[in-house]
Amino acid sequence: MKEDHPLEEEQELENEETENNEGDNIEVEYRNTEAAEAAEEVSEESRIEALEKELEEQKDKMLRLAAEFDNYKKRTAREYAMLIESANLDLIRSLLDILDNFRRALASAKDADAEAIFKGMEMIYNQFDSLLKERGLEEIEAEGQPFDPELHEAVMTTPTDEVPEDYVVSELQKGYKIKGRVVRHSKVAVAKAPESE
Repeated sequence: MKEDHPLEEEQELENEETENNEGDNIEVEYRNTEAAEAAEEVSEESRIEALEKELEEQKDKMLRLAAEFDNYKKRTAREYAMLIESANLDLIRSLLDILDNFRRALASAKDADAEAIFKGMEMIYNQFDSLLKERGLEEIEAEGQPFDPELHEAVMTTPTDEVPEDYVVSELQKGYKIKGRVVRHSKVAVAKAPESE
């Protein structure tokens, strides 16, 4: 029989302990890995939930913003329509005085002579012209001016030596503008050089 040496016994015990410790370490490492993976899954799920919540909040903000913009467009359209209606109402009120004067002139025209009718019509014309000028209406200069397609509409050409070519010879219908913007183009006859025989 072989004798056991105390040192060898001690060595064997140490080896067994080391093996047991290594097994424990492996098991601890395995458990730590499982815990880390579980924590990672929880972390990933909570991140997804946070992102979904943020997405919902952004959708809600977008819907609110779209609704506010739609309300703004509707309100602006209503205000614009009211502004135009108000401007038209103001102009019509101003024209009512002129309409009243026309009625009086027509009523008195039956018993008046031609000169009185002419003077009455002239007064009404001046009142009407004055009202339109107050509102910013300007006549477009045409006769004797160079033809300008921005201001004039050429209805015909007239062969002549008296006016330079491409100048307005005569105005057939008056043109108007308000604050530089053309309301109606002047209808004009434009000069052209006469054909030589």
